[in-house]
Amino acid sequence: MHTLESLLGALIEVSVPAFAIASMLSMGLRTPLRAFRDQMRDRRTVLAVLGANFVVVPAVGTLLVWLLNGLLPHHTGEGFVIALCAAGAPFVLQLGAMARIPYGETAGPMAVLLLGSIVFMPLVVPFLLQDVDVHGWAVAQLLLGTMLSPMVAGIVLGAVFPRRADQLARTAGSVAAVSAVLMFLSGFGANSALVLDLLLSPVLLVAAGLVAMAFLVGRFSGDLAGSTLTVPDGPAILTSQRNIAAALLVARTGTGPEDDGSIVLAILLLSAVGFVMLVPYALASGLVRRRRAGEATSLGVLLGVVGPKAD
Repeated sequence: MHTLESLLGALIEVSVPAFAIASMLSMGLRTPLRAFRDQMRDRRTVLAVLGANFVVVPAVGTLLVWLLNGLLPHHTGEGFVIALCAAGAPFVLQLGAMARIPYGETAGPMAVLLLGSIVFMPLVVPFLLQDVDVHGWAVAQLLLGTMLSPMVAGIVLGAVFPRRADQLARTAGSVAAVSAVLMFLSGFGANSALVLDLLLSPVLLVAAGLVAMAFLVGRFSGDLAGSTLTVPDGPAILTSQRNIAAALLVARTGTGPEDDGSIVLAILLLSAVGFVMLVPYALASGLVRRRRAGEATSLGVLLGVVGPKAD
């Protein structure tokens, strides 16, 4: 049993960066550089998205975690706080495709949030969690190497090989999907002794509440955004799906040997709850938008894996 848990622990060390690299490469291949330029010029949208993700959600979420800390077992609260500080999730791109949101409206703000997370997390997490020793430069290097660099490489490859960009993006997306499955299976498996304890506690309800709170904050920021955002609930999806890869990188570089794995498990649980809540919403809203536009509604189209990209 100990050997199996050790193997699963090693697997998560590989699957997390693989998920981040493949997701960001796929995003870069699908998104032209002009989409980023147009988004960066819309200062109103940039400020609204940054404020929602790096001010309101971490502040309100951390306050709620502190108030409910007595109900949360082990170090689950610390894991939630780390996840709330991590923005710019690569999976938002797939959720946006499901919801029929143009790639530029998810990829542009997500790139801003990714850069913000690289600066924000090493500076803020240590103040919120005194027990978590975050090595700022090490975390920044990991985020730059596993998320920002693949995104830039994808943009360059897409510009140099435009005819092959879509196929390469689909291949990278498939690798990201497999890596995500392995990431969750290995994460839960390596901490199997804690899973039952958490399921019997209010942890899932707290996680659902945090996701709902982030969604409402993001939806409000969408109303405050500028003209480059044509779908107002795009920022809601962007804000409520936290960056699990960045959160796990911070957690695994900041926790010591005394940690029992509950911080990592809490991050995975929050992401899983967000997935369960957001995927049905994205599918339903995407179905409505496609029917209104008179578009096809096959399974592949609804899942965002078939059809032309939207700039």
